[in-house]
Amino acid sequence: MKNWKSRKILVLLLLAVLGFGLWSYRWTYTDHGRLDYKAALSLHLLSFERKLKPRPESDFEIDMPVNLAFGLSMLMPRDEVARVEDRTIDGPESALPIRIYWPRVGAGDESVTTTPPVIVYFHGGGFVVGDIDIFDPLARSLANHTRSIVISVDYRLAPEHPYPAAVNDAYAALLWAADNAQSLGGDPGRLVVAGDSAGGTLATVTALRARDENGPRIAYQVLYYPGVDFITTYPSTEKFGEGYGLPARATHAMREAYMGGEADRKHPYLSPLFAASLQRLPPALIVTAGFDPLTDSARAYAEKLRGDGVAVTAIHYPGMIHGFMGIVFFDQQQDALEKTAEALDSAWRSDSGARDTGAGS
Repeated sequence: MKNWKSRKILVLLLLAVLGFGLWSYRWTYTDHGRLDYKAALSLHLLSFERKLKPRPESDFEIDMPVNLAFGLSMLMPRDEVARVEDRTIDGPESALPIRIYWPRVGAGDESVTTTPPVIVYFHGGGFVVGDIDIFDPLARSLANHTRSIVISVDYRLAPEHPYPAAVNDAYAALLWAADNAQSLGGDPGRLVVAGDSAGGTLATVTALRARDENGPRIAYQVLYYPGVDFITTYPSTEKFGEGYGLPARATHAMREAYMGGEADRKHPYLSPLFAASLQRLPPALIVTAGFDPLTDSARAYAEKLRGDGVAVTAIHYPGMIHGFMGIVFFDQQQDALEKTAEALDSAWRSDSGARDTGAGS
């Protein structure tokens, strides 16, 4: 009798789960195509907006989009790396915190060189939130997947530190990485800038500035759904500005806080898409999501890079939402990390070949 009741409860639970799965699957159907099922669940069950005061000492408040899938991801076991070290370096106006990750190398991994690449990583958060602690899981995974030393930068945030504070911090971190790559055990000839969302903006702006100022040679740039245009309204802006995790009003508020009194929104260090030329920039990997307001501008940037002779690897995840690189439950996050590793490996092979033949000197 007891076993029969247990089986009955189990059957009812299975039916309930199946019923919920069938009922909730309808959330994947949108006016703009099919949304990934896990993304749809996170949007409908785990997403909301709350008024957030990022720093208690500031009067700045914002209606911030929150996806609990991101928070749950932070509770999951994190990649073990060989070593992690917090440091403080000299910033443009104050001390600049960074966190350095050395990749874990598996036994017999012949693809790992004794001098790994060095990736300078800038986190997302709309220029007003985020820090190296929140993006610690992603930095660890990036280090291990790409077999690179990752330097995560805790740049200053708006509105207390509006543009160009973050840009100046990002460039200072690049200069430090170039000067110290060898002492960290990395290869100064394989220096990479990378970032997600606002961090992707800083990565490509840092690449532009290094070119403009004859700064360190950057070998590659990795841009996860970067913001590259602070002015234009695109079809993706209108389609996905509500209900897909990055509301238009929040984007507007964050950008206004970041820009401060800056009038020239077409300045290439604010909107890289408006740079007069993108020639002589490093090759780029640009990752976009199908249900992201920033998708069309990022893809336009990829096309402009190509038009100016820069090699671009573009990867698009049609069912994904903005910010998916921070959510471990999405298979696309792991796939994007693997694709990042493949893109960098290909770049190193090409660069090695060019050096061997004397090209590019």
